[in-house]
Amino acid sequence: MRIVAGMAEAFRRLPGPARELLKLAVVALAYYIAARLSLQLALVRGQVTPVWPPTGIALVSMLVLGPRVWPAVTVAAFAVNLPLGPNPLGAGVIALGNTLAPLSAAYLMRATGFRPELDRLRDAASIIIIGALAGMAVSASVGSLVLLLSGSVPAGNFAQTWAVWWTGDAMGVLLVAPFLLSFWPRAQAAPLTLRRSAELVALLVAVGIVTFIVFQNRLRLEYVVFPLIMLAAFRFRLRGAAPAALIASGVAVTAAVTGNGPFATENLLQKMITLQVFNVFVALTSFVLASYVDTRERQERLSRLYLASRLSNEVKNEFLGMAAHELRGPLTVIAGYLSMLSGGALGGPPAKWREPLGVLSIKTAELNQIMDDLLEVSRLEGEPSRIHDTIDLRTVIREGVERARPRVALARGKIEVELGPQALPVLGDASQMGRILDNLINNGLSYTSKAPHLLVTTSGEGGRVVLRVSDNGVGIASGDRERLFEPFRRGVSPATEHVPGTGLGLYIARKLAEEHGATLVIEKSVIGEGSTFALSIPAAAASTPAGVPAPESTGNRLGVQAE
Repeated sequence: MRIVAGMAEAFRRLPGPARELLKLAVVALAYYIAARLSLQLALVRGQVTPVWPPTGIALVSMLVLGPRVWPAVTVAAFAVNLPLGPNPLGAGVIALGNTLAPLSAAYLMRATGFRPELDRLRDAASIIIIGALAGMAVSASVGSLVLLLSGSVPAGNFAQTWAVWWTGDAMGVLLVAPFLLSFWPRAQAAPLTLRRSAELVALLVAVGIVTFIVFQNRLRLEYVVFPLIMLAAFRFRLRGAAPAALIASGVAVTAAVTGNGPFATENLLQKMITLQVFNVFVALTSFVLASYVDTRERQERLSRLYLASRLSNEVKNEFLGMAAHELRGPLTVIAGYLSMLSGGALGGPPAKWREPLGVLSIKTAELNQIMDDLLEVSRLEGEPSRIHDTIDLRTVIREGVERARPRVALARGKIEVELGPQALPVLGDASQMGRILDNLINNGLSYTSKAPHLLVTTSGEGGRVVLRVSDNGVGIASGDRERLFEPFRRGVSPATEHVPGTGLGLYIARKLAEEHGATLVIEKSVIGEGSTFALSIPAAAASTPAGVPAPESTGNRLGVQAE
């Protein structure tokens, strides 16, 4: 392990170009060595084999390292085919076919969302259908055509040559690619203990022995080995299933080449069909089953996490509701006595008490608002409310602006409202809509470093009513826009850290909007210039009482400004 770690550290220290060249060299060398070894099993003209491991190496390298490794595959394939091909040109074309097949397969697999962990059924289907069966038809077609046109293979043997070539390339993917991907680091895979390692080795030895025995007779018992492969998949997932499948298929290929067992009386095409069917089912039984078990385990794990999160939220909401209710009583008593002290009901307060009493009154009001927010959060995360009333959004806006008037005057700010003469009917609750508007207006009045200037507009857009609140505040960074709609999240810039609050306002506003089937987003924001919030609500045209016109935007403006 220390040697491997040292080699990895030395590799990381290499300059970028040197690392890339080393990667290409490793891929080319692995491809060439695997090709030379597999040529010992050639059945057609010394270069078409029933299994071609280099295709699996090429596909995995392109999936893991990217398509930039294609020159290494092309060079290695040309070096392998040059002494075997009909001529240098033919060897070059075959090498291009050997490169194009895994390159196109890797591209299509990545396009379908393939993951090297092979922990989903869709990944197993992708490597079988796209990587092996479809992708390797490219190299088989190119190579067989070259042999046919060069006269190396008679026209009558073209179909058999294509079948053997395709079978070899496809099996190279089915057997070698999952085996190489089984070494891919997996977040949920625990390291093997000594006991489990011994169990895995024993299981793989059993697979090899049983497969050898069944392929040494003609009783067609080759599927007896499948329960062992299934056991390897269940016990060890991909890192058990992939080597088990590779061992079983290797024994089967050897039996086919030597003509033993069920292959003794078959011709070349029959051998390839038997071998291909066996290996396809080995693949389905091995890493497909491993992927299925991984998928089930992941779903069960997510279900447990969801249940734990739901229980945690229920406990949190129950605590928030209880805490808010329990604190509301003492706060009400404190607010009452502060009001009595400030109003002189208990006698005129000393002059030096007036300012502290005013501060206490303000902070008590803030605590009451926090209690309201916590109760609203507890309600929103429980059962959603049912909304059935048709309301005129213009009335909600006018009332909201009127509520904001004292604070606008105190801040020496300005609110402009653009409303048309026609009604804006929406299906909802007027008080909840008003709370959304209050939160948006209060944000605009709070988060600004100058006299606030707000603009409230409405428009009808494709069967929806869109309410926009624009301000001249500090603005919101693009990375914080969605984060601010999470509970207890606030801006972290120096321009906003002095503003008191719990970070629940926008969260409550969006949740209330969702209860109405509406959306609330930050439509535009520029640092130092301001933001625009857009509330898009479904229009209630179908539920509008007779005589209420459909939504329409006009330019009539109502101004509310401090005197």
